[in-house]
Amino acid sequence: MHLHDPSYWQSIYDAEARPGWDMDSPTPLLPELLDLAESLGLAPGPRVAVPGCGFGHDAAELARWGFETTGVDFAPAAILGARARYGDAVEWREEDWFQLEAPPYDAIFDHTCFVAMAPERRAEFVACNARRLRPGGIWLGAFFHTVANPPGPPFATEPEELRRLAESQFEVRHLGPASRSHPRRAGREFLMVGVRRP
Repeated sequence: MHLHDPSYWQSIYDAEARPGWDMDSPTPLLPELLDLAESLGLAPGPRVAVPGCGFGHDAAELARWGFETTGVDFAPAAILGARARYGDAVEWREEDWFQLEAPPYDAIFDHTCFVAMAPERRAEFVACNARRLRPGGIWLGAFFHTVANPPGPPFATEPEELRRLAESQFEVRHLGPASRSHPRRAGREFLMVGVRRP
């Protein structure tokens, strides 16, 4: 099985009632990223997508704040778990983010999706995010610069590596350390805010 195959991730859900990446609550980085975007003069529009949404904690929190939110995951157990926890507050889509057919979003919230995939697909993921956003749309992302159990997944990335990849499609408005990480991830995460180029 490969990382880009839903059965790889489904097998983890099948083996673990609560996979190791699940924090059982929204990430505290979500308000930090939204505050950061606002401080840069950016405001996500109403339509926000959360790729690799897992059990949907972050997507549901965005919906609670009034965003029209879509949670996307290609592992059936992830979407079933998200629906069981949060009902219809979010549009849940059991689909491959790379293949998703949807109108352009105003923002993408990416918490560990980028670092979960095989590193050779990173440039493709950046291009995919650009396609999923309207011009001027915002990519809000949290990434690992250090992982607890290398080599992964998750796969660590350095801020400057991410900048090089993102700048092909995005104007990087912020790239820096996270200050509100979950205690299990403290000191290992950094944040990016990118704006899709016209």
